[in-house]
Amino acid sequence: MTNFRRLLISTATSALLVSVSAQAEQVTANTSAIKSSINTPTFTKLPGKASFIHGDNLINGPVMYTNKVATATPLALKDRAEALKTVMVTRDGDQYEAVMNPEDLAIFEKAINNLQKLGADKALFNSPGHLPTVMPDRANGRKAPGSIKDKVHGVDTRTQITNTVQNPYWYIGRIAIGCTGTLVGPKHVLTAGHCVADGSGNWHSSLNFSVGQDGSYKPWGSESWANAMTTSNWFNNKDAKYDYGMIILQEAPHGGWTGYGNYSGGTHSVTGYPGDKPTGQLWTDSSSTSSSSHQIFYSLDTAGGQSGSGIADSGNTVRGIHAYGYSSNNGGTKITSTVYNQINSWISANP
Repeated sequence: MTNFRRLLISTATSALLVSVSAQAEQVTANTSAIKSSINTPTFTKLPGKASFIHGDNLINGPVMYTNKVATATPLALKDRAEALKTVMVTRDGDQYEAVMNPEDLAIFEKAINNLQKLGADKALFNSPGHLPTVMPDRANGRKAPGSIKDKVHGVDTRTQITNTVQNPYWYIGRIAIGCTGTLVGPKHVLTAGHCVADGSGNWHSSLNFSVGQDGSYKPWGSESWANAMTTSNWFNNKDAKYDYGMIILQEAPHGGWTGYGNYSGGTHSVTGYPGDKPTGQLWTDSSSTSSSSHQIFYSLDTAGGQSGSGIADSGNTVRGIHAYGYSSNNGGTKITSTVYNQINSWISANP
């Protein structure tokens, strides 16, 4: 090798190392900006008591729309901050809110944009899961779980899950109101906004959660709820772009939870408790997906009762929340960097 070629290789290598180092510094700087701008929310108690809608199995289906929300006009910064404000209720009816500062949101969005240009956002906005530490109760003559069993009726491509005490199904559970939720923290159930509130300022009260339910069998029992929360724009305005929420349980069912993170395309599945099947049966289906700025779209089969199900990728990481349907397909809220950080903030505010 000539000295000239050695010089070229050395120069190129040095330039690459400088580029990688500079990119790493940019990632670090933008990540620090995100951490400084989005902190654990501070909740302020609101006057008066909450308005509750009482009763089990009241959610009959996903929210239906005639036009895709993707066509909506983007909100101004102060309106985006207002939309992301969190509204929370306790089991005894006390209500709280946590405000999003527009200046902090601007810093966050700028940092996210920079990270997207560097291609570093997908790696950063992912949280790993944790295996259960408490085994299920198989008393009362319960047989050992079986295998996955296909149930196809006409064009219905859903598959029944008969072993709900294995990964990833032991993170999925039925909410008493008639929805599905997914553990994304020890006692933190991610679900649709319309599963905790009706979008007109009223809360649902039947939010107890039975993880891994299979028919009448509840391997970890049923956990009572303590708090529930959603975004201001869902709670007050029924805005589908913000149709996601969280239930905080009084106790952790089994100590495990699934991973979640930003959506990045590909085949996904929706697994939940459809109302057109026997109560408590878990069913799943999968298909390719597409997305807009706020939503994920798919052709897989769902039914009422699966609202709040996680939209999971092939690695069983939750990338969205099933919530609504259109005449030609189904859809859910897309986990973006903003949604991801709001989920994290809800978990950190309710340890």
